[in-house]
Amino acid sequence: MSDWKTHLYCAHKVNEALGFEGKDLDMFLYGNLFPDINMGWIITPGVKLKQATTHFDGVGQEYFWVPLKFYDKYKDLIDSRNPLLLGYLFHLWLDVKFMTDFVSRMPMSKMINERKNVREWKWNDSRLFINKYRFTLSDENHEEIVETAKLIEEVQVSLNDLAEVKKYVDNLEDEVEEGEYIIYSEDVFEQFYEQVCSDFIGWIKG
Repeated sequence: MSDWKTHLYCAHKVNEALGFEGKDLDMFLYGNLFPDINMGWIITPGVKLKQATTHFDGVGQEYFWVPLKFYDKYKDLIDSRNPLLLGYLFHLWLDVKFMTDFVSRMPMSKMINERKNVREWKWNDSRLFINKYRFTLSDENHEEIVETAKLIEEVQVSLNDLAEVKKYVDNLEDEVEEGEYIIYSEDVFEQFYEQVCSDFIGWIKG
């Protein structure tokens, strides 16, 4: 899984092609974080849902097909360019792409023998890359975002949730992490995320 700053970084890159502005951009950015909002990792929501629910059973052999499962269920809304649904879809897309790429770079013996460290290596490299960026979210259009979120059965989002999400994102540290990359590099990350965003746009606009 990717952290929220990475999700926002890639969402802004994708929006260079989608061109959402104002309320639609707010919808897209908040929707891009919705799969994680109810899981209690970053905020403590009134309703806590399992990852398997919000990420469409994204475990085991079915993991790779998660974005397609969401797309198949909400195809009409996504095809009509509903920004909130597109944001949600892109979150699932990035999660799958990143985890698939990360696992491909790790020898299975290392995954098994050093599994306690592997997750830390992933977060170490992610932080080194993303912490030089700064993101904020709008405090406008929250009521309409909450209302539109009702179209997605897998989440339950309140106005308080959005306020907490905005506060959390606004307070994310923007200091550059010190350290060394373990698996990735800055150039590899930039190329990888560029390709991930390009592939998503190719699918949506194809």
